[in-house]
Amino acid sequence: MFLTIEHRHELRFCNYTRLLKAMYRVHRLRALVIRLVLFFEGSELFSGTLRYLLQHHHGVCVGAYSYGACMEPGAWPAGVTVGRYVSVGPNVQVFLRNHPMERLSMHPFFYNSALGFLHEDTISSGTLEIGHDAWIGANTIITPGCRRIGVGAVVGASSVVTKDVPDLAIVGGNPARLIRYRFNEEICHLIMESQWWEHSVDECVAQMPSMLRSLDDGSTLHPFLCRAKGRETYC
Repeated sequence: MFLTIEHRHELRFCNYTRLLKAMYRVHRLRALVIRLVLFFEGSELFSGTLRYLLQHHHGVCVGAYSYGACMEPGAWPAGVTVGRYVSVGPNVQVFLRNHPMERLSMHPFFYNSALGFLHEDTISSGTLEIGHDAWIGANTIITPGCRRIGVGAVVGASSVVTKDVPDLAIVGGNPARLIRYRFNEEICHLIMESQWWEHSVDECVAQMPSMLRSLDDGSTLHPFLCRAKGRETYC
């Protein structure tokens, strides 16, 4: 889970968290609770209570500083895990199972127990992991064929993602295809080794000039990458 004890200090929990959690159990109060949570905790970027509600009531686990469609309760199915610093555009849809095409009927009456005709679902749902610092463009559709969108990956707007996306890859289209990687192999390796996303936003802001600099300029590497390479004193 991305909402771990060691990261709770990066999130905001208001004085009314316990009350709001209890209120959320009443379905007709849920929209009000979300408005109150965002009012008291300031933003979906930092809200710890909203992440708790997503995880415990909707089965969607979202890391610190991530935002967008992944933060809308009920918008995504249970089984999605979202990393830290993830950017999700509007109207991104996630599907974790297909209709059973091999059966006489593909209608959800015959596989979805929520519709009242079955004691339990007759087809299973998959899972989806979205890596840290990924960017998923608006109106993207992610199908059950995709189980993982990699760390630092970019998915172009209105793409249809039918298979896994590698770390630091740029994909787009219908179906989404690899366009290129964001950086050369050496820099991609350093980014993955650095695990910079484990730093808090305050630690990243302390390195703001470097955070704003293009990594395509190979003359100076980011301090986080220098640490990964073990040569911090030369950067």
